[in-house]
Amino acid sequence: AECRLGRGNRAMKFYDALLPYNQNEQIEIREAEPYSYCQFIIGRDHSAFGRARHPWLTGSAGWAYTAATRWILGIRLTFEGLIIDPCIPSDWKEFRVTRQWRGATYQIFVKNPKGVQTGVKTITLNGQPIIDVIPPQPEGTSHEIVVTMG
Repeated sequence: AECRLGRGNRAMKFYDALLPYNQNEQIEIREAEPYSYCQFIIGRDHSAFGRARHPWLTGSAGWAYTAATRWILGIRLTFEGLIIDPCIPSDWKEFRVTRQWRGATYQIFVKNPKGVQTGVKTITLNGQPIIDVIPPQPEGTSHEIVVTMG
């Protein structure tokens, strides 16, 4: 929701708060892998309060991946092509992603020289300007995408 509103700082704050590693200070109580999402945490009215149960049996990891890749990094796959529209924290100056899609490899480099949270100024595909959607490329090929925010 924060990404839809263009608030990358808040989006990352909330995303980070939900990551499993933020519960590692209670690892002896939690009794689950420090990197796994658990189905539930036992509530405070129980004698085992804070204990995590059923790691790996939740869809949370998939949804966290979706939130990170499609909305924070802004890499969305559509029938028409690849959309890159990041919503990132203002202190991120750049990031890189390698993405396989429809048999092609895309090396994506996003630059954020002005420290904005959202807004794409330019996109190039193999050095050529692209407006809006990056069309699918032939299977077995590799491509460089450079996105400048601003």
